[in-house]
Parts: sequence; C-alpha cells; structure tokens
Amino acid sequence: MFKSITFEVIGDQRLVCEGCEQRVEGLLKGLDGVGQVRAQARNQRIEVLFDAAKLDAAVIAERLSKAGYETRVD
Repeated sequence: MFKSITFEVIGDQRLVCEGCEQRVEGLLKGLDGVGQVRAQARNQRIEVLFDAAKLDAAVIAERLSKAGYETRVD
C-alpha cells in the first residue's frame, strides 16, 4: 500500500537550489519502495510516495539525516 509523507527541512543545511532538489530526489529514489519524490527549495518540503509494506518512514528520515538534512514530518 502506497503512502504519502511530507518532510520539512528544519536544520542548518537547507534546500537552496534545483541541484539540491535533484540530489535529494536521487538519494531517496534509490531506496527500495520509494515511488515518487518531490523536493521543493521554495518551501523546504520533501514529498515522498512510498510502499509502506517495503519501507518505513523512519528509514527515509534517516537517509535524509545522513545526507545532512534535519527534518520533521510536516
């Protein structure tokens, strides 16, 4: 079952350009179970559509954290 979740970037490292958006999208699309990713620098949001049977939202948050993005679920 696919589930949608939105993360808000809250730490010092922000999404500042299209390159940042593409980097985050590529980073998360590499996770098994992720269907779609949309990172938006203008509002510091990362929207993820994922298969909850294959992947937990905590794993997505951990991947973002390892890349330097502190987030919270919006």
